Amino acid sequence: MDKEYNKVRRRRIRIAVITAVLAVLLFYILFIYFKIMTGGRTAFKEAKNVKLALNMIDIEYYSKGKSVYEPGKMHGMSQESLNRIQDLLENDGVVDIISYDNKKRIVTCFTYQVGHYKVTYVYDDGDSWDVDYFIDLYDY
Repeated sequence: MDKEYNKVRRRRIRIAVITAVLAVLLFYILFIYFKIMTGGRTAFKEAKNVKLALNMIDIEYYSKGKSVYEPGKMHGMSQESLNRIQDLLENDGVVDIISYDNKKRIVTCFTYQVGHYKVTYVYDDGDSWDVDYFIDLYDY
């Protein structure tokens, strides 16, 4: 009788330990998932603010007879434009202008990278946004 009782008791303990380990693992996976999703939403909101800042700076430059887009420069714009964006938004992300429509005077494609997130904006008969999360596999 004691042997059977001990077997049942050990079995219940094993089930309880396995259940606890699986619950902790599931909680950890959900925590990481929501952390990544929240960071992606934040990066997306910041990228929308970058788009507004680019439009505002381009309007200012238009009054001076210049354009915010300078394809020969690093990041597709002058250092003055980069500093202006940093002043307006107070963020530490990197903005790269990929393409610009001179007739409509709008930025048609840019990327915004902050932390592990990269947001790509494309204007093609409407706004298109893509938010990506990057994981560093190797750090040399």
